Amino acid sequence: MKDAVKVANFRTKTEAEAAAGLLKNAGIPYLIQSAEGMLHGPLNPGATIYVAPEAADRAREVLGIIDADEEDEF
Repeated sequence: MKDAVKVANFRTKTEAEAAAGLLKNAGIPYLIQSAEGMLHGPLNPGATIYVAPEAADRAREVLGIIDADEEDEF
C-alpha cells in the first residue's frame, strides 16, 4: 500500500486484528505492521494499522478515534 498513513497503535497484534475486522466490514483496505513473532532480538510489542490516505478519516471514524492529531494507542 503506497503512501499509507498510520491510523492507530495497539498493544498486541491480536487487538489490531480485531480492530482490522471493523475496517474490513466497512470495506476499508488496511495493513497491519507488527514485529510480534519475529525471532531476532528484543521486540517492542504491539501493532500498527495503516490505511490509504483517502481512507484515513473514515477508518478513524469506524475505529472510534476522535482526535486524529493525537497518537492513539489502544
